[in-house]
Amino acid sequence: MNTSPELPGAGAPGASRRPIYKRWWFWVIATPIILFIGLVIYRIPAVAEKERTQQTVARIHAQKLTMNDVNGEHLPPPPDPAQVDATIEGVDANQNGIRDDVELAIFKKYPNSARIRAAELQYAKALQLQFTEVFSTGTFIAAIQEDGRGFGCIFETEPGHYPDFSRELADQNKRINDRLDEVKNLILNTNERKSTYENNYDRYMTSFATFRGQDCDLNVEIFPN
Repeated sequence: MNTSPELPGAGAPGASRRPIYKRWWFWVIATPIILFIGLVIYRIPAVAEKERTQQTVARIHAQKLTMNDVNGEHLPPPPDPAQVDATIEGVDANQNGIRDDVELAIFKKYPNSARIRAAELQYAKALQLQFTEVFSTGTFIAAIQEDGRGFGCIFETEPGHYPDFSRELADQNKRINDRLDEVKNLILNTNERKSTYENNYDRYMTSFATFRGQDCDLNVEIFPN
């Protein structure tokens, strides 16, 4: 008597001639494996974007204004007018994260105030991240956090505390707002740049925590003016 085990389907007419993928037990085994492989492949882009976001966030927060930036040690040459607005990110020949036309405009307006230059250059550097680094909610929030630090640094260029509702306080607030607008107008000088800036807010904005601690990359109090 033959007691050897038989594979599923063995002994059926023509079973030895049927391809393995046509046997029911093959799909019982193969289906979970195929589904698992499909899930892994599906998740690869999400995992890659998460890793890219983490790396970019770290790079955003690592970018700091330097003393050479404020002193103009490596000022770029005037950019080709045809190239200034040819791309959304613009021209950054000295690769310090500040668009060259914006950097030169700030130096031209404040040749005698390193304190104001430092604050405005830092704010410009932070705003520029919207066009060079933002592609996800994580990178957008990192850029907004740096915007907040730049805003705070401009505020710190206005020393003194004035009574509420005083003329001096109103004048101070106007100077701060004028400097913020001054930088934003330099950065958002084309419809494409304005649209990208606004679209990033609509697409990526969510709740986030602001940074604690020093706003300015450089201590503005060390500058005489």
